[in-house]
Amino acid sequence: MGRVDTQPTQGLEAERAVLGAMLIDENIVSQVLAEVDERDFTSTANRLIFQAAREVFREGGHADAITINAKLGYASGSPQQQQLIDLMEVTPTSASWREYAQLMREQAALGRIRALSAQINGAATLDDVRPLLSELQAQMTSRRGVKVVPMLELLQDFSARHASGAAADYVGFGLDVLDHNSFIRRGDVVVLGGYPSDGKTALALMMAYHMAKTLKVGFFSLETSAGKIGDRIVTQGMRIDFDAIKRSRLTDRDWGTFAVCSEDAAKRRLDVIQASGMTAGDIMAEAITYGYDVIFVDYVQLVVPEGNPRDLRSEQMATVSRALHTFAQSRGVLVVELAQLSRPERGAWRAPDMHDLKETGQFEQDADLIVMVYRPDPKQNYSQEKCRVIQIAKSKESRRGSGVFAFDGKHQTFAPYTRDDEKGRKEKTGGEAPGQMALEEVPPDPEAPF
Repeated sequence: MGRVDTQPTQGLEAERAVLGAMLIDENIVSQVLAEVDERDFTSTANRLIFQAAREVFREGGHADAITINAKLGYASGSPQQQQLIDLMEVTPTSASWREYAQLMREQAALGRIRALSAQINGAATLDDVRPLLSELQAQMTSRRGVKVVPMLELLQDFSARHASGAAADYVGFGLDVLDHNSFIRRGDVVVLGGYPSDGKTALALMMAYHMAKTLKVGFFSLETSAGKIGDRIVTQGMRIDFDAIKRSRLTDRDWGTFAVCSEDAAKRRLDVIQASGMTAGDIMAEAITYGYDVIFVDYVQLVVPEGNPRDLRSEQMATVSRALHTFAQSRGVLVVELAQLSRPERGAWRAPDMHDLKETGQFEQDADLIVMVYRPDPKQNYSQEKCRVIQIAKSKESRRGSGVFAFDGKHQTFAPYTRDDEKGRKEKTGGEAPGQMALEEVPPDPEAPF
């Protein structure tokens, strides 16, 4: 007779003990929330109770059987309500909750390790195995991503990074106005906001294509098919008329250009992921699996929220934002989130600001850099079809401001814009990395901490 595996049972008992401790002792709830994550629960029923307790606590209430039952909407006398009561009865004391929490974390981690091991066993190539081994190592060593860095280590790190005078390892966007004014690294979060059809996806693809020369980039498209994204990449990278592509009317010259440019384009480490229906957890898992240095999420409000479906939309999106922010920091991945903006009143024009980011202010809070792209004010005599304003609305490490760019709809590209005072407008189209354009200074934010 084979050995009975008691580990899952131990994990479930530990989960119940932690929940019971929270229910009988409200003084430890904040401590439990600081050390326990919903991912540590293998039981769906237990996870729902934990999520409800966390919501009640965040709302300023007492997380007890009555408030949690009300939050979950369990009927009086139902098995689910009885489960809540049982949790309190089987937990005589909260004194040992940390030991129970450690046990449940270990069991949950073991479950994830077993799943990774199964994937490794089924891998066809070494390239398939490498990201899985990296994730396996992370599961073996991680403790909720906490890293304490003493002052001495901070000073040593400073010396190591700056003593040589070598250029900092910033990520380039392919537009000098951003490259010279953003100071973005892997591990940061960038929000690219825009109204529908104002060019944010086109700008994001320009950035992704440029970054893919030196970094591995995953473009998660939650709205547009991979084929349509591919059309845009071809028109941008090869300067083939976008309208001809859409109508499938490519000339012999277009096909010749495609043949010549394909070799360079194929070297770009850029993957397009059809991500419709994905959660933040799904996106992060794919990013880890394929080892992306940069991920684009187009667009972030379409990410399927996890947790309680009865949560307010603003709270659901805040959870998505926090998850991607934590992922960026813990994994050293640059996350670029495309975001829809709330439109102004019909017929009115105004420059957008960060408060126009739809559905939650958490995007603004979590971003290291916020870039807006929008059509110019018609009163300033710029073409709304051929021009776009690119604005640095927030930057934690540089100045803010805006500049006018020429938008080439024929090739879905952005380039610096110049205007001849006597002859009217003169548009300048350029290559992959157009020349620098100075930003107009914006006064510092009086609410900024520094």
